[in-house]
Amino acid sequence: MSKEKTYQIRYNTKSSSDKDTWRLICENEEILVSNIFIKSKVITTKDFIEELGWKYHVTCIGVLKIENGVAYINEVDNSTKRHILKTISYRILGTSVTVIGAYCFGLSIEMSSLLGMSELLIKPLIYFLHERFWFRFIKIK
Repeated sequence: MSKEKTYQIRYNTKSSSDKDTWRLICENEEILVSNIFIKSKVITTKDFIEELGWKYHVTCIGVLKIENGVAYINEVDNSTKRHILKTISYRILGTSVTVIGAYCFGLSIEMSSLLGMSELLIKPLIYFLHERFWFRFIKIK
């Protein structure tokens, strides 16, 4: 996987054809492209260049791919990793609440732990079936 980089985008005022309409600047390298599609966070920034004065441009961070003279800048997708980690942390939290709650209501630590382990195995299955039911039968417009 390519590394995320910061790209500055400027209109090419010296364009000689539709193939070099945009200037894509990254780490002092300039790439001329006909079009740019951005799927990442974008901000406008300005720099002072001694010979030219203030230059305004669009700045974005992402991974660049160029096909047929067209630039595609995409945000790195960490959502799957994030969802897996969030699911694990939520299960640990939920199981901990179950064990502590059962213990506070008078169950022994052994029984509370057994209850926690059983719900650790059962609840993900129930959630999955619940999610599939919603996906299949509940339509929200």
